[in-house]
Amino acid sequence: MSASDTNPSRRKFIANVAGSATALAAVGLSAADLLAQGTAPAAPQGGWDMSWLDRVAKAKHKQVFDAPGMAEGMALTNSVVWLNGYAEVYKTTDADMAAVLVFRHKGLPLVLSDEIWAQMPYGEEEKINDPATSAPTKRNPFLKASLGRGGASLMPNGDLESLIARGVIVLACNLALMRQAGALSKAMGVTREVAQQKLIDAVVPGVIRMPSGVFATSRAEEAGCLFLRSS
Repeated sequence: MSASDTNPSRRKFIANVAGSATALAAVGLSAADLLAQGTAPAAPQGGWDMSWLDRVAKAKHKQVFDAPGMAEGMALTNSVVWLNGYAEVYKTTDADMAAVLVFRHKGLPLVLSDEIWAQMPYGEEEKINDPATSAPTKRNPFLKASLGRGGASLMPNGDLESLIARGVIVLACNLALMRQAGALSKAMGVTREVAQQKLIDAVVPGVIRMPSGVFATSRAEEAGCLFLRSS
């Protein structure tokens, strides 16, 4: 037995990783995916990026918007209304605020790229038409503020990219993400493993994956966020 094997901290880390690996295997994450989520292999958060909690801790006002459905981008709209209300009444800046958006269950596609929307029937299921074609949209209408995408947030600058740019914390349910793999693999004619990686790659830059949306919402509340259902 080497000296490192007798180190209590090392033994604890190995045990934590083993436990995390069992849970993550159920949602299709490989060891490489696990490490890609974390800041360092020995992170106490088990490999997931929990740095957003530091931003919540520093904020004066904290709110979590739970979005288990797309609901025409209600979570995006609610977050803008919340930010604008505090700014109007208390003259707050974005640095004073911690808006945490959690997209889970049927709300998960809102944080995916156009590539995945082109393959999946999200537009048809949500009855969102592309104004350019008058057919169910094959691109994410909530992603950018670009003209003519249709179905975007009702608030100015209420698109996903604009909110991320101003510091809004956006979390995605990895459980819901991996559940999309079966349908995507059939739509694209690829293996489930390839579909899983395509889904991981399709998460919009700036969005942070969490083990589940339930975990993300609960953790945000523990960090002091008030809760608002947003779908």
